[in-house]
Amino acid sequence: MRYLTGDTLIDLDAREIRRDGAPVEVEAKVFDLIALLLRERGRALDKRELIEALWGDRPVTDAALSQQLRKARRALGDDGDAQRVIRTVHGRGLRWVGDVIELADTEPAVLPVAVAPAEPLARTVEPAARGLHPRRLAWVALSVCVLLLAGVLGYRAFAPHADAPSATATRIAILPIEDRSGDDGLAWTRSGLMGLMAGLFGEDGRVDVVPAKDVLASDKAARALDAEGVAALRAAFGATHLVATRLRRVGSLYELDVRLVGAGAADRSETLHGSAPAPLAVDAVAQVRRWLGLAALPDVRHKGIGSAFLAEAYARGLDAQLHGDTAGARKYFEICLDQDPALAWPRLGLAIAQGAAGDAQASADNAAKVAAAAREQGDEELLVAAERQLGSIAFRRGDLDGAARHLQAALADVSASRPFVLTDLLVAQASVEDERGHFDEARALFERALALARSTGNRRGEALVLVNLATVDNGAGDAAAAGAKLREGLDAARAAGDATLEGHTLASLGATEANQGRLRDAATLLQQALALAHRRGDVQLEMLASLQLLGVLAPFDRDADIAILAERVRSAAERQRNPYWQAELDWALGLHAARRGDMAAALRHYATARSTYAEAGITRSLAPVLTDIVAAAAAGGDAKTAHEAADAFRAIAQADARSWAAWLPLLDAQLRFVDGDAAGARDDLAARLDRAPTANGPAAQASLFQVGRWQVAAGAPDDVLLRDAWKPWLEQQPEAIALRVQALRSARRDDEADAEQARLDRLQRAPQLAVSELAAATP
Repeated sequence: MRYLTGDTLIDLDAREIRRDGAPVEVEAKVFDLIALLLRERGRALDKRELIEALWGDRPVTDAALSQQLRKARRALGDDGDAQRVIRTVHGRGLRWVGDVIELADTEPAVLPVAVAPAEPLARTVEPAARGLHPRRLAWVALSVCVLLLAGVLGYRAFAPHADAPSATATRIAILPIEDRSGDDGLAWTRSGLMGLMAGLFGEDGRVDVVPAKDVLASDKAARALDAEGVAALRAAFGATHLVATRLRRVGSLYELDVRLVGAGAADRSETLHGSAPAPLAVDAVAQVRRWLGLAALPDVRHKGIGSAFLAEAYARGLDAQLHGDTAGARKYFEICLDQDPALAWPRLGLAIAQGAAGDAQASADNAAKVAAAAREQGDEELLVAAERQLGSIAFRRGDLDGAARHLQAALADVSASRPFVLTDLLVAQASVEDERGHFDEARALFERALALARSTGNRRGEALVLVNLATVDNGAGDAAAAGAKLREGLDAARAAGDATLEGHTLASLGATEANQGRLRDAATLLQQALALAHRRGDVQLEMLASLQLLGVLAPFDRDADIAILAERVRSAAERQRNPYWQAELDWALGLHAARRGDMAAALRHYATARSTYAEAGITRSLAPVLTDIVAAAAAGGDAKTAHEAADAFRAIAQADARSWAAWLPLLDAQLRFVDGDAAGARDDLAARLDRAPTANGPAAQASLFQVGRWQVAAGAPDDVLLRDAWKPWLEQQPEAIALRVQALRSARRDDEADAEQARLDRLQRAPQLAVSELAAATP
């Protein structure tokens, strides 16, 4: 019998496959697998039965079966995504599901007429994408910077681990490539080839390999390989062996020096020669495996990852992702998947690049495919990385419960022997708790992650934790402590070579400068972050910096610049169907409208933002929006709205008094004001400030500005002119300077008022405040 499935004819007796009449060459074992599944197409065949039928008593790994399956699908015009012909039945094995027509030997093979496929049914529920929170960098930094290397610096197909335990007595750490070629165009080899080699070493699951991103994150990776340096490196990574390489160019050829430093054994070294760097890295893996007495991997020098073309594409993608080049990483990973859609780590790398570029749905789809394949194959390392990416996407959508579920799934598979991964997951878990308003729990998790990062020399992890701890300090009103942590984090990010985290740290540092009243300096830092975002195609960073810059410019009445930034955010939110970005924009525009005195517009914007935050359960944003609603409603004489928002805030404060109780005196004063007792509200709030002259934080700052506005309006300027709490705000904060000008005129000190007004005019014309051409450009 011959069999026809789609456009493919399978002749079992002749052991021949033809597609569209053209012969398809397949290896004998691949044809045996196709024939077995075809004959037994009424049922699913489990792994044990398949291995026994194909290899008999010979010991083989799951990876070998996976490789044959991938080739079989390709021969039939199928792949691991579509599974139109051969389907993986979870928990049961493989089953032939394609339509089959049996043909007698004398019956001609007439291919069916092709028909257009039916349109797929639309999903009944498409979750709305939510994204960046301008006051919260935790998950953005994690997803775009740490997760971009979460296992991506390794290379595997959708293949299971070997039957042997994943952790053995041999643990290899591959050090960054030392480039001695003198060719700037080969800068990608330092981290790219390192990641390629790490993946190839771990391909059969019989060697425990330190993830390349963990090596790159360590401050010990650059140690000299003398006795002291070797001891430090082995201790840092728990490695039994170190692999060091050095690349040189000699005319049209390349040389790669390979050195293996073992535990208690003599060094081994050799110089390899070739026409391109990437194949040399593949050959170096083969050489080290021979030195270690490990079985050779299949000879893949002319196909798959071992080919010069695909190996270099993948390595360049790893390097681009490390250096924040989102567009470049995406391009190279797509090249890999065009060659073989079943490659897991490039697909995860693509998912991370898509997330960084703002394509949340494509990122989620690819991460879900990776997670499904990892579960199917029992690949825990791959599953952890995929769950982390899915958690990142859920967080950016505002789905805190979904993010927590993915994190718990990842944490369940991580042990203390993987401190770099554990650090990342602790930061992510703390970020979720922080967004929920559980600040004590969040700080405890961040502190635990920081201690772990420092004890293991993880500079990238250290930078990430410091950025997040700075946002906690900012929220608690300790801007000075936040600034110190951010500067320390910026140094750590640069030492780790992490350009993306560097950009997000710059944006956070800008926000911290703004919280201390240094708005001009804040604008400078945020413009730098915007420029970095544009160069790297980082939409997340662009939204973060744009929203923060919008808030910085609002007190200067830079309406034209604010309109440019607002349109960019609004356009991005519409393209990505991201109501969370729109909520952030509405909040910022509400603050701007309130400063202009348009309380009706402010309340409309606040209501939109409030709805989104309440639905997502994001207390960190919901609570301060409620305080802004009370302030705007009280200023506009809307007592009903002011009392309703104050009641909603009190419910939050009752559940977490430590975080929110400091706002209650201000809200009480504003309610007293809107209820008609303006003098009592003003005097009571001023008295509270007198009793706590050194108080800081958002509540204290808001109280200071509120009582100042009331005092100037009432013709009582002395307090504004004499209170020491105003001094930090009088350098670069235009609203504080404007209140001082009014107070001076009310006190008939016109010469001083004129001088302050002239200083305010110069400040408002400062070139740092002009939105750059990059920010104004159409996305």
